Amino acid sequence: MLVLLLFISQINKLYAHQPFEIIKSSNQETVIDLSDASVSHAFYGEFESDNEEIIFNLNSFSDNILKFSILIPDREPENQLTQNYLPELTITKIDNSENQNIKSIEEIYKANSPPSTFYEPYSQMNLIRVISHQEIMENDIKVKVTLKSNGLLRYVFSVGSKEIFSSIYASGDTKYFNSPEQRQWYIKPTYENKENLSGKKINSSTQMQETIAEQLKKVENHESRFNLSTSVLIFSGILIFILTILVIYIFKVNKNKT
Repeated sequence: MLVLLLFISQINKLYAHQPFEIIKSSNQETVIDLSDASVSHAFYGEFESDNEEIIFNLNSFSDNILKFSILIPDREPENQLTQNYLPELTITKIDNSENQNIKSIEEIYKANSPPSTFYEPYSQMNLIRVISHQEIMENDIKVKVTLKSNGLLRYVFSVGSKEIFSSIYASGDTKYFNSPEQRQWYIKPTYENKENLSGKKINSSTQMQETIAEQLKKVENHESRFNLSTSVLIFSGILIFILTILVIYIFKVNKNKT
């Protein structure tokens, strides 16, 4: 049982949120719906030009708290960008409670000055928090979040704080983002070799490609070893538990005979 408890605690340490990738729609608005925006989610995406928009519909809050952040990697080129190249965010609060007319309030959020840097242990990334906000919500409030780009950029939209993994709350233009995919997103943006609005280019080389491949391979090997180790631990724990019960049973039978 101790082994099982250690295994469960290790899983919680590794995954503190539900990670998803943003899949941009080619012919219409990119929209993601969250049925409970109080559950912790991280949506990973990339902007490839300015004036791109991603819409998040936060349709419900189980703890009545709106909490969100915009994060970018603390890596080049993102950590070299000036504030005017960072994305901006607009939230529209919609009150559709009974006995009231539908009302909406719009608020605009831009990059914090100065942004804060931190290490995220669950995804093992150095990140910069450029926008953050938290407030208590009234009942029956829905929130529409519109994230708008100002140029080439990798970003994470983080929302919620409750750690729940047994249910899926995200739908729309998104899909689950596993650990190797997160590492690839962090190490190498897909917009590599495209010109940044600041006039800089991100140059790739054969050596960089090999380094990325080696790092991804290490991540995959580490995950494989972790899965094998945890399987062995679980099996050993169950076996020890069964043997303990068997020994206790034999001891009681022998005692009754005497």
